[in-house]
Amino acid sequence: MNKKIQPTIHKVMFKCASCGATYEIESTLKQDTVNLDVCANCHPFYKGGVGEQKVKGRAEKLSGKFNTGKETLASKPVQKVTKAKKQNKKIIKSLDELK
Repeated sequence: MNKKIQPTIHKVMFKCASCGATYEIESTLKQDTVNLDVCANCHPFYKGGVGEQKVKGRAEKLSGKFNTGKETLASKPVQKVTKAKKQNKKIIKSLDELK
């Protein structure tokens, strides 16, 4: 009563349609080759060499916004805000005081 429940593992070739890069990985897929649209070599998020555009993640964008705000605050002169003095209003207690 020996059941074969483990899937068979064999080498599968993953090929990028954009740049033509190939990767050989062990997998349980039943195909010998799998075509990919983009891979790590040609996807713009993973590029970032000299002269190439690097797509930033959310954290880098947010920290860049904070740094720009800090620079803006540091370059502007600080204006002191003063509160207006309260006016002394006479409280009328009776109608006789109006006369």
